[in-house]
Amino acid sequence: SSAWLDGQHGLGPPLATAAMGLAAHKAARHGLGAVSLQNGNYVGALATYVEAPARDGFIALAMANATPRVAPHGGAAGLHGTNPVAWAAPTVDGDPLVFDAATGHAAAPIVQAADEGRPIPQGMALDGEGRPTTDAGAAANGTLLPVGGALGYGLGLLVDVLTGGLAAAPMGREVPPVTTVNGPYGCSFFALVIDPQQFGASGTLAARISELCASARQTTPAVGVDEVLAPGDRALRTRAERLQEGIPFSSRAWQGLLQRLIAADLDVSSVP
Repeated sequence: SSAWLDGQHGLGPPLATAAMGLAAHKAARHGLGAVSLQNGNYVGALATYVEAPARDGFIALAMANATPRVAPHGGAAGLHGTNPVAWAAPTVDGDPLVFDAATGHAAAPIVQAADEGRPIPQGMALDGEGRPTTDAGAAANGTLLPVGGALGYGLGLLVDVLTGGLAAAPMGREVPPVTTVNGPYGCSFFALVIDPQQFGASGTLAARISELCASARQTTPAVGVDEVLAPGDRALRTRAERLQEGIPFSSRAWQGLLQRLIAADLDVSSVP
């Protein structure tokens, strides 16, 4: 019911897809399937990988570790990565219940805020001297903070244990900073798939999860809130909008991407 894979520094998305597929295969046979992957690469949004098993009636969990930019709770230097966690469960409504979030505040919104000259909310990052800051520029050169303080810290460490730890691969500060690596940086991935049919929820879980989601959406909104959503609702709406209208890209971000491609000696002459 378990497997240990060596990604040999291949592309992250196909490696993660293969690991999750193997975990689902093992869950179908044994009730549980757990797969750890070493020598991987950046895998992108974890929701991509847990959604497919959930559509087949499984419960799926995915984790990935990353370069150590997030400080431990109360600390001022990076210990682990943003270390995301995603899970999905089946429903009878077509789309599964999906949750995908990082355990540490992500760098991308901070960089975007710095580019646009906007402040960031308190509690996201420290500056280069370890002081709390709302200055996005200072935060971009500082340290990220765990989401929810001690909660994000503990969950972030759990991700490192289940990814790098189980895979006998780098974890915590052993993962090299992306800025110092010219090539693969050896992050790890963990997939867990559960077959509800092997437990007491046989035949009823999907319907009960749909009822749970409906109950969440029917909750009276707090003052200033338009509606209460179930995890994944906003992402489904955004996906539909993007498929219909395209993906918005600011001119500044587009030019920045082109400069990175040029710096990597890639031909952009045919790119508008």
